[in-house]
Amino acid sequence: MKLRNNLATDVNEKITRREYIAYSSSTAMSRVGSAMNGFFGGLVASTFLGLSPEAFGIYGTIVFILGFWDIANDIIVASFLDFSRKNFGRWGRFKPWLMLTIVPLNLVVILQALPINEYFPEVGDVFKVTYLVVLYLLNDTLTTFYNAALTALNARRTTDNRERGRIAATDSILGSSIGSTGTYIATLLPYILPNMSQAERYFYGYGVVTLLAIPLSVWNIIVTKERITEPLQAERIHIKEMGKVVKEIYKKIVKNKPLMLFMLSEVLGHGFSIGYGCMTYAFIACFSTEMFEITFFKDTFIEFTYSYNDGNYAALLAFASLASFVTTGISLFLAPIVRRWVDDKVLYICTKLGTGVCYILMFLSIYPYEKHTPQEIFVNVVFWYALHGLTTGFYNTIPGLIQLAAYDYGEYKFGERNEVTVSAVKNTLSRILANCTDYFIKLLLIFVGYKEFAETPELMPLQAKKSLLYIFALLPGLFSFTSIIPMFFYKLSGKKHKEIVKALEERRQQSLDEFNEFVSEKAE
Repeated sequence: MKLRNNLATDVNEKITRREYIAYSSSTAMSRVGSAMNGFFGGLVASTFLGLSPEAFGIYGTIVFILGFWDIANDIIVASFLDFSRKNFGRWGRFKPWLMLTIVPLNLVVILQALPINEYFPEVGDVFKVTYLVVLYLLNDTLTTFYNAALTALNARRTTDNRERGRIAATDSILGSSIGSTGTYIATLLPYILPNMSQAERYFYGYGVVTLLAIPLSVWNIIVTKERITEPLQAERIHIKEMGKVVKEIYKKIVKNKPLMLFMLSEVLGHGFSIGYGCMTYAFIACFSTEMFEITFFKDTFIEFTYSYNDGNYAALLAFASLASFVTTGISLFLAPIVRRWVDDKVLYICTKLGTGVCYILMFLSIYPYEKHTPQEIFVNVVFWYALHGLTTGFYNTIPGLIQLAAYDYGEYKFGERNEVTVSAVKNTLSRILANCTDYFIKLLLIFVGYKEFAETPELMPLQAKKSLLYIFALLPGLFSFTSIIPMFFYKLSGKKHKEIVKALEERRQQSLDEFNEFVSEKAE
């Protein structure tokens, strides 16, 4: 296979098996990294790094303030990629930028997991905070560039809505299955990497995963084809025209009503992570020092008893993931089938509604905290968490397809897709909220007393346990309900979207023919 990748010659050319395999391999490895980072990542600064509560608060405040750099960062990167319309021959518009950023980005990620407290115990809070802040800025800048280009490249892989659904289903299956079993990595690492602290296991485990992700990502980038090519435009725009061009791009995005409604719904739903982000801390606080037994399928031929007596909260998290794995698998199987008869908008609303109901009922089942035993709390949490898995496959599939439909609408109405800028705007809003969420969680860990007793959970105050568990159960439900509201005004669905796609096919093929002819002439 040559490193020079050909663009598609036909807008209706099907995605090849090699492309599916490359995409799946790259996605699977990145999901493993995300699963490990999701479990351990928040614990690095809050638990593993040995920061004092004061230094932890300062670090959280600095990151919160710097998080607003995303506004400028995303706009600069997106504007650069979108207004230039720079094509690199058969490599298309986005692949070279991905190649330039993938290695430094992954090296920064590895350095962020370095167990400073283990290897350099004499280093003080000032160095630790400075180290983390510098790496945060590097990671943020590189991630913005990489994700913006990758999002645009993936959005141009196919024009076929069925193939989009299959790609989304592949991503959903990999993401949900690996994410649901991700905590098992935490429980297995002590056996794979013995005689190490949790921080060291995370560093070496995450380092190996990250280094394996690089060649798989490069392979995915090489074999991917762009099947949607816009009309040829000048490759360079004079510096004096930049402001005007960027302004026009954002005007078109704002006028894309379906896109604006979808983005608003996603932003409102992002508050889900406030509660979900407290799950690991809640399990540490509530179960690290408890001992109990739970009997399942009592008085049946498959009855078995689970004994929890070693304080390994990671085992409980893994158990919760296992409980949701079956329901998640069911929803992953049902998502592409149900989508044949039910519109994406309806599925999106039902998914959010189902998620909200599960978490609200979880909260009601454990309130008040004092009136329930640890095993009762654990069983109730796991039951509703597992039931919530019935919506996971739909949520991992449908939002991405709705966003692609909004891209189609923008192309239909304005003649430009501008995936990079749209992705940047959406990511900026999400990151600002994520930044506020992370800061809120950091302050919460200090306020309720978790940070003070992170290394001595047996002294954890009752208020910390209650607060963390209530937030984990209550807030995801409330934000899921809130995110439904904008979608009632979303009109781009069903028959209307099919009509738009049909009209676009002729435009896209003409653009692709012109571009292939242009590339052939330059090659000669």
